[in-house]
Amino acid sequence: MMKLQLTESTFPFKTQLEYMDTLGLINLDDGGVPLYTEKSDGFSVGINEDKAFINYAHISDIFCGAFILSQKEKGYARAFKKRFELCGAMLDNSRNSVTNISQTKEYIAYSAAFGLNCLYLYNEDTFEIEGEPYFGYMRDRYSGEDIKAIHDFAKGFGVEVVPCIQTLAHLNQALRWPCYYPINDMGDTLLADEEKTYELIEKMIAAWRKVCTTEYINIGMDEAHALGRGKHLDRHGAEPKFDIMCRHLEKVAAICEKYGFKPMIWSDMFFRIAFGGYYGDEKIEDELLEKVPKNITLIYWDYYSTDKEKYVKQLDKHFMFDNDIAFAGGAWKWSGFTPAIDHSWKVSKIILEEIKKRNVKQVMATCWGDDGADCLSACIMPVLALYGASRLADGEEAELLAKENTLAACGYTAEEFFALCRPSVTPADNNTPYANPTKYLFYNDILKGMFDKHTDGRFPAFYKGCAEELEAFAKREGAFSYLFDVQAKLCRVLELKATAGTELKAAYDKADKAELKRLAVEVLPEIQRRTETFYDAFRNGWMKESRPGGFDTQDLRIGGMLRRILAAEKTVLDYLEGRIDKVDELEWERLYFDCRTKDSDKCLTIGYNGYSRNATANIL
Repeated sequence: MMKLQLTESTFPFKTQLEYMDTLGLINLDDGGVPLYTEKSDGFSVGINEDKAFINYAHISDIFCGAFILSQKEKGYARAFKKRFELCGAMLDNSRNSVTNISQTKEYIAYSAAFGLNCLYLYNEDTFEIEGEPYFGYMRDRYSGEDIKAIHDFAKGFGVEVVPCIQTLAHLNQALRWPCYYPINDMGDTLLADEEKTYELIEKMIAAWRKVCTTEYINIGMDEAHALGRGKHLDRHGAEPKFDIMCRHLEKVAAICEKYGFKPMIWSDMFFRIAFGGYYGDEKIEDELLEKVPKNITLIYWDYYSTDKEKYVKQLDKHFMFDNDIAFAGGAWKWSGFTPAIDHSWKVSKIILEEIKKRNVKQVMATCWGDDGADCLSACIMPVLALYGASRLADGEEAELLAKENTLAACGYTAEEFFALCRPSVTPADNNTPYANPTKYLFYNDILKGMFDKHTDGRFPAFYKGCAEELEAFAKREGAFSYLFDVQAKLCRVLELKATAGTELKAAYDKADKAELKRLAVEVLPEIQRRTETFYDAFRNGWMKESRPGGFDTQDLRIGGMLRRILAAEKTVLDYLEGRIDKVDELEWERLYFDCRTKDSDKCLTIGYNGYSRNATANIL
């Protein structure tokens, strides 16, 4: 790594550069090459025999430039043309994992190093509102001082903090409290056309204006499926959802304008209301286009297809609106314990190039944490590197730069990071980014086996191989080795547990008491031991990244699963020792969880990331 020496021109940024040095992103040394910075109309860097230089148009360029120069040799020079005005990660702080301040600062520094200049904070109810003690209660919410600390730290790196909140749906955790029942339409959705609803929304928006200076705010409004179906229907009668949506949006937009914010919303509701879906090929009627308020930026979000034409069609539809258009892709970490960032890498290469052609100004990589944020968040680094590199270069050059930056920043190649995804890529034939076998097989009940039809005899050897590969990566010393350690320990659990239920059922059906005893006395206790080992590693990773309060869900889930293993041991031994004459749970025929009507060699099932559905058929 090239050693850099600070000079007078870099002293205003000394604190930030020294922080990057502590993270290993650059190497500061009094004997290094003197680093000079100069304000410019563009962004360029270089190193010669006497000095290294950064010409910067924006403060964030300084830290990206220093990171790039640290990887280069004398004689290197490069000018960059930045593609997006705002581009950065969107951290999900609403699914139990509230990123702690220390980790958030690290993400800011890595973002700046990669060429990103924005951090979107997605907080549904996990931020403090004056006079609303139940908003974010017991949810490890950020205080105003917390957000101000994040904002000010980011500002030093030239990274803009943009709030992402919800002002219509996705507020189930806030609306659970009786004090908010009067403004609950139905489910997770606020009651539109109710004065007290807008009083709360104004408090939300005012809270963010107090602590951040950005002109942008994402006000959500996606997936409001219950809009107008509960209290609103009772009070006002049946009314087209689209009319309610537009009226509500106009009121919230006016509040944003009052506080100097330019609002953005996720665009899907307009498509869902008009056509019943988001990604269809239906023609958009002029009447719909005319009703959408023009002072709203529409965020087109898409995380899925590797077919470029699908993105082209969806972008074409968005650009029919007379609104600014932003784009949200994904760093896929929201399908259980195991990420699908390899899929994110593939789709991001396609869509990022396409949105450049449309001159889209604002871009985010969403890092959702659905159903409890099981997946540790630092796995997103390669995707962030790709988004940053795509601001600075195009096509294969951007991908090469992203790979170089991933290795330089993290100590692992992008391909090595993708090994974190392989536990979900089983020998089965229908692997997709939606499949999350590491979660549903982890929680698959030993006795009841709701997912026994979704595994086969190849899985133990597969998970053993995954564990060995991941263990080798985890042995490296570095800031990201814990990610590999956690996945490796998960795979060691699944090496035994993925098929333990089917083995128990088969032995019971054959009345093979010797095999039943082996499973009860040897295998199930070993699964329990390995689960405890995984739990310890998982908890340590969580505490590094997030505030502790949200881990109670993991305690309850994993603790419950451990008790069920003990229950299975006791039940089988009771049967073997004659205290019961049958095992009721093992009497049940195993069916496919996804209701297939006939056997299939495609044993995986997809889309079931809900613990409460996966753990039991009973009420949880």
